[in-house]
Amino acid sequence: MVHSVSANPIAAPKKTRTSIFYINDLHGQTMKMEKIYNASKAFDQFVPSAKTDKLKLSSGDIMLGESTKPNIIASKFLQMIGITATAVGNHECDGDSKQLYELTKDKNYKMLGLNVKIDEKNPMSKRIEKSYIEEKDGTKYGIIGLLPPDLFTRIAKPKDYADFKVDDFDKTIQDVQEEVNKLQEQGVDKIIVVSHAGNSNEKRLAQETSGIDVILGGHSHELIKDVKEGENLLYGKDGNPVVITQAGKDADNIGVLNLEFDEKGVITKVQNNVTPTKNMRRNLVMTYLSEKILGKPEVVGKIKSAEAEPENRIAQENPHADFVADAMRDFTGADMTILGSANLRNTFEPGDINTRDISSIVPFKNGMMVAPLSEKTIVEALKFGAHSLVSPGTKPGILQVSGMNYKMNKQGELLSAEFVDRNGNKQALNIENPSEEKTFRVAMDTYYGNGRDGFTMLESMDKAEKTYEEDKDKMVAAYIKKLTAEGKEIEVKADNRIQIVD
Repeated sequence: MVHSVSANPIAAPKKTRTSIFYINDLHGQTMKMEKIYNASKAFDQFVPSAKTDKLKLSSGDIMLGESTKPNIIASKFLQMIGITATAVGNHECDGDSKQLYELTKDKNYKMLGLNVKIDEKNPMSKRIEKSYIEEKDGTKYGIIGLLPPDLFTRIAKPKDYADFKVDDFDKTIQDVQEEVNKLQEQGVDKIIVVSHAGNSNEKRLAQETSGIDVILGGHSHELIKDVKEGENLLYGKDGNPVVITQAGKDADNIGVLNLEFDEKGVITKVQNNVTPTKNMRRNLVMTYLSEKILGKPEVVGKIKSAEAEPENRIAQENPHADFVADAMRDFTGADMTILGSANLRNTFEPGDINTRDISSIVPFKNGMMVAPLSEKTIVEALKFGAHSLVSPGTKPGILQVSGMNYKMNKQGELLSAEFVDRNGNKQALNIENPSEEKTFRVAMDTYYGNGRDGFTMLESMDKAEKTYEEDKDKMVAAYIKKLTAEGKEIEVKADNRIQIVD
């Protein structure tokens, strides 16, 4: 549906038509990138009825994790589909800044981040730009980029980015306005922001500035369809319309934003098309590239059945997370496993499953560990994760578990918790007055072992009794092979180990 915008009562004689192919928060999903490659080529080949400028832009988090190989694919992917600029997301910073520079130094897409100050000795200071002008047949588009204001709470090793300083969002809004003014002085009247700041911040930016036309958003994983006044069609301080987009997360969708501008660069018509990638074909060129870098995948077994993931994967028991947590517990021999809800980025599907499928489900490569945690620490961690019940969609999300059952209400109160040993015997945890002396051997990734995502109570690297070269994907593959060798059918299903009650 085309949404007409009445910003100027006088019909303008000159119109500019623009079509923007946009992506955000792909999170290293290389198999879905193979599908998006085909979608981007279809966008290139589509011939509109009238002259239309075409742009391709990204709002960040295309990469994921510290492992270099998948991120090589992600960086090449941006170049291969013709993205001209991308915001820098928090997951681009999962590895250190030297790794990020090496991954992107010879790529022809621009990396944008107006709200970051970087020590000039760091080569990323010259790689990340505030903005640039993209010209299409004489029409100038100003493109500005934003990093997430909460960058340092969202990366595993903030010390790796000691050379970076990210402004708070009040300062960011001021600086964006100054940059818009500079672009306008150069004759640019169409301004696009590629933002990894999250939807609530992006709405503020739209309404507290003048001159911005489009904000291609990211970071908060919103799936924004169509154009709705008051939701993603807002108005700047100058009274002109500003359109905000976001295409969800995990490469599940791509977006195409069609715009018509009047002679003053004000939007008069807009259409926002968001298309799921699920039924798109994978591209053989991209598949070949991926397998050349990652190696050919190994089939490790067969999934008989798999329940659908919950509607809100960070605030409900997730059967796919249950299976991963069980695999971690089996591999490490720990008493319990805790797993971040947001750690899963895809789902198990019935049929043959290979190592690349598994990596798409648990793509983070943070490292694994087992450490003794007190009953008090475990209870505190469960209570902290419950924040996501009070504010749905808010990270960190509840903890997914193995070797444990627990119950909460929708107000985020922990009602009960119990340890479940390998024989099914249950031992209640004291949630009112938990012991600091009673401990359990707990398996988790080193991201949580470093107290990230606000789970400071889990910081225990100095107590780790064992760390592992194998990550979650290797543990899941080993678990599937073991179950297959034992002749067991694999069913991925919830068992009510986590209960959320009224």
